[in-house]
Amino acid sequence: MRIADGAVDHYLSKKFHRDRAYDWSNYRYISTSVNSSKRNKDDKVLDPFEIQPGWFEVQLPSMFLKRTSSVPPAFQAKADFTIKKLRLVSGHKVRRNRRAWYEDYKKGLTTDAGLAAYAPLVAQAVTKWKLTKGLPLP
Repeated sequence: MRIADGAVDHYLSKKFHRDRAYDWSNYRYISTSVNSSKRNKDDKVLDPFEIQPGWFEVQLPSMFLKRTSSVPPAFQAKADFTIKKLRLVSGHKVRRNRRAWYEDYKKGLTTDAGLAAYAPLVAQAVTKWKLTKGLPLP
C-alpha cells in the first residue's frame, strides 16, 4: 500500500543488532504508525521482502486484513503475529487508509489501475468481489 507518512526502519533493531545499524540491507520503508507498533520485535515479524503475492487479502466491506492459506506452514505463525503486533487488522489508521482508497475508487476518483498501484490488496478485493459476488460493491 502506498505509504504517505513513512520512515526508514531497521528491520533488525539497533538495540539488539548494533552490527546491522548501518547495513543498507537491514533498512525497510515503513509507515510510522506501523513502525511504532513493531518496536524491537525484529525477526518475530515478517520481513516485507519475505512476503509473497497471495499471502494476505483484504475483506470487503470491513477492510480487515487476513492471512490466506497460501502462506507456507513455516511462516503462518509469524504472519499471524505480524498482523496482530503491527495492528494490521485492528489499527484504525491502517483500515482508514484502505477505506479511503476504496471510497475514492467507488466515487470514480481513481481507476482500477490507480487502485492497483496505490492499494493493491484493496484492488484485489474489489476484483474478487466483482468476480464472485456479481453484486454492486458494498
